Amino acid sequence: MEEVSFLSSTLSLLILLLISSFTYIFSKKVNFPYTVLLVIIGLLFVPLSKIHFFSFIDDFSLTPDILFFVFLPILLFEAAYNMNYRQIIKNWKSITWLAVFGLLISAFVIAWALFFIFPLVWFSIPFLVCLLFWSLISATDPVAVLSIFKSIGAPRRLTLIFEGESVANDGTSVALFLVILGIILEWKSGIWVVGSWLLSFASMLFWGILFWVFTWLVFSKIIQKVKNNELVEISLTLILAHLTFVLSELITEHVSIGWFHLQISGVISTAVAAIIIGNYGRYKISPKVEEYMEKFWWFFAFVANSLVFILMGLILSTVNISFSEFLIPIFVVIVVVMIARAISVYLPLWFINIFKLEDSIPMTWQHLLSWGSLRWALALMMVLLIPWVGDEWYDKILAFQNLVSWEYSFSIRDFILVITIGSIMFTLFIKATSIAYIMKKMKIDALHELEEFEYEEGKILANFKVIEKLNNSFQKGYIVEEEYNELKAKYELNLSNAVQALTHLLEWQKDKACTLIRRAISLHALWIEKQYLKELFLYNEIDEKNFKHILNKITRQVERLEAWEPQLKDIAEIPQEYDIFQKALKRISHNSLDFTDMYIKNRTKVVITRKVIKELEQLRSINFWFNTSAFDEIITLYSHFNKLAQERRNEIFAQNKSSILMMEAKLADKSLLKLEERVIEDLYEKEIITPKLFLRFMEEIEKEIYKDVKAI
Repeated sequence: MEEVSFLSSTLSLLILLLISSFTYIFSKKVNFPYTVLLVIIGLLFVPLSKIHFFSFIDDFSLTPDILFFVFLPILLFEAAYNMNYRQIIKNWKSITWLAVFGLLISAFVIAWALFFIFPLVWFSIPFLVCLLFWSLISATDPVAVLSIFKSIGAPRRLTLIFEGESVANDGTSVALFLVILGIILEWKSGIWVVGSWLLSFASMLFWGILFWVFTWLVFSKIIQKVKNNELVEISLTLILAHLTFVLSELITEHVSIGWFHLQISGVISTAVAAIIIGNYGRYKISPKVEEYMEKFWWFFAFVANSLVFILMGLILSTVNISFSEFLIPIFVVIVVVMIARAISVYLPLWFINIFKLEDSIPMTWQHLLSWGSLRWALALMMVLLIPWVGDEWYDKILAFQNLVSWEYSFSIRDFILVITIGSIMFTLFIKATSIAYIMKKMKIDALHELEEFEYEEGKILANFKVIEKLNNSFQKGYIVEEEYNELKAKYELNLSNAVQALTHLLEWQKDKACTLIRRAISLHALWIEKQYLKELFLYNEIDEKNFKHILNKITRQVERLEAWEPQLKDIAEIPQEYDIFQKALKRISHNSLDFTDMYIKNRTKVVITRKVIKELEQLRSINFWFNTSAFDEIITLYSHFNKLAQERRNEIFAQNKSSILMMEAKLADKSLLKLEERVIEDLYEKEIITPKLFLRFMEEIEKEIYKDVKAI
């Protein structure tokens, strides 16, 4: 075999990324799942790579180490980073029942069904091999499904349940796979099999959770020391994802205490660390960096998934057995896995619904959860971890094959690889391509009444602003009269259609119309609050602890309104929910609520409520063709909130005048820095100052903004 050079591997990698990028663009044009297109292209590369001129295409290969230690931490961290912890807690029963009981149900069905059915189709497969296959095929890959969910607009709760179950399944599946593979490699019999399995799995879970606590605390301390160093902060999250994973695996491999072998699951550690960082660590990152963080991780996940999916077809060329010989076992596996998945979804969720353990999960959602379980990257990664010719543990695989009298010409690894790829192909080409159709057929993507109102209201607002801009441009002579008349007629027609649609919606809702309008305007107000709160945090006019406190209350208000609880309250009146992690942080940091915290909170409420009142008054001036009394009601309510906050602020000021005067001077300085920053940006855009001067000005401003940063 010709040795692969570094140059040809690099060329292969770049060409694959180039093709992946154009495939992504093409998938958007034809409205076809991007990941499925990549697999098809990868399959086309198999014969192409046999041509000498294109032989470099498969020079970059997915080794188990690259898959496991480079790509997997990226995919895990990106999937878990944006999961809302509070929503996970709210839906923990459905996620847990699917991830735990569903996993056990599928284990029983898949492992035992295959063990008894395979001999009927002339394949006598040992039970441990069936169990090994179950552990890897149970890992549901959310990437392809979630991309479809986002493009169509699936309900957020459904997306969260699916993503939460997938992340939990991935962690437990890898842990179980490694345990079962270890049992095969270090063959034991009898009760020791079960005992070793349970002890190892429990150890992975327990130590994995303790390990992410340690890594997160270290990360939090480091990130505070490098505040306002954007490149370093972004790099630290990438390092955290991989370091957590790699250290977990190194400890598992090398650390033992006497007879006790310490085992930590890198998958579980990385996934849980990402959830906690995404919820409790993201605001330790500089505010200007936080807005780029999601794009950064989305890009790396895009690259990792692109390479994994497109190289799947090329992996097929390395399998030295004919797939035609395994059509029957592949068909059996597909049917059994589908049945097991259906049982593992419908049974737990039926139990949750019948006993009302959580908000009811509609049957249409259950159908989609059952059908939408795709298998891909992680399952393939685990198959490639099974030792192969030349690997360190390959002799132990051979010893196990001899022990169980494996008489076939193909190895256990080849057999599992073939049926795994067969299952993956089915989920990608049949399930993934039909998910969008099923969602539309079952109307899962349909807008609810609040979204319909906001959609039509948004169209009215957008067309009104466009017409206003158009009139302004015509008056200044930027466009000619013919073009002005044509564009004005177009947008006036769009505005008229949007008004008619909104009027029809409100007539159809009848008794609910007033509540619907009030809820929509209340949500507008809360999003304005959130926007200006983040701006205050961006310019360090509010510290991290108080920012989080107010942000959490605004978020809960939004959730209440979206969950049909239309009563808007002052954020100060909302009781603080019990949050085990936040409570632990307070104990660790020893921060107590003093007069400065109270003053900062009320000062912040004064500022953001004033902004809300101003913007709502501007919106009220626009003719939305419905009664503006809801605007007046919300404005009056926020005026009351503003008055209360101002009174509390004045009271605290009177009691601590000297200390607060010093603090106000600093806060006023921070506020003026906003204006200074905007002036410098305007001068730079007009090329009045050079890039060199712009950078120097911005460094000086940011240094002033972030000095005296107070963080929990």
